[in-house]
Amino acid sequence: MAGAGDSEREALRAEWVGRIPPWYSPALHVATTTALGIVFAALALAPVHVVRPVELLIVPLTWVVANATEWRAHRDLLHKRVPWAATIYVQHTLQHHRLYLTHDMEIRSPKELRLVLIPSYGVVLLLLAVLPIAAALWFAGQRNLAGLFVATTQAYVVSYEWLHLSYHLPRGSRVGRSPLVRRLARHHAIHHHPSRMNQWNLNVTVPLWDWVRGTLYRGEDLPQLFADAAKEPVTDR
Repeated sequence: MAGAGDSEREALRAEWVGRIPPWYSPALHVATTTALGIVFAALALAPVHVVRPVELLIVPLTWVVANATEWRAHRDLLHKRVPWAATIYVQHTLQHHRLYLTHDMEIRSPKELRLVLIPSYGVVLLLLAVLPIAAALWFAGQRNLAGLFVATTQAYVVSYEWLHLSYHLPRGSRVGRSPLVRRLARHHAIHHHPSRMNQWNLNVTVPLWDWVRGTLYRGEDLPQLFADAAKEPVTDR
């Protein structure tokens, strides 16, 4: 049975979804972010040739660094009000986290993907962020490393988008029933508890860096945590 908090969230849902422009296409949103990541990765791999086994080590190394960066950005940009990144803080903490709580993570309509996924231009901005490192490798004569580095970062971005999307799909959907998705979705749902979101389960993809940094939630109150999530409002902290 929905409580007062749930009723307020449903009113906010209707308001925010109502503000989404009529031209918005959820399918196009997913397709565009995915296609951009794949195209950028393919372009990065185009000049790669005769790869030595040792050069392939940059792939897992880059993945680990990306996982650590995801953790740090989530904690310090998405959950803290930084002047130059205030917009993404509002969109993430005050909107996304206010609408989707531990006990109720599911989107109600495809249009809500606009409230879950990063905007398509975000993929371009993330590419621009890694280009200086790629350029340094390129001009140092390490063209294979530069290409593999960029391709891995783009694959990580696409995996981030698809995994985050899967956590907010209905549990009864084909994707939602996947054992792996259910396990990762539970990890993410704990992060969506208002009193846990600033400190726990900050990885959205694989919780490697949560484990490294000790922010993997292991509390014994999980059943109660899920039951009481609606009782704690999300506030501007």
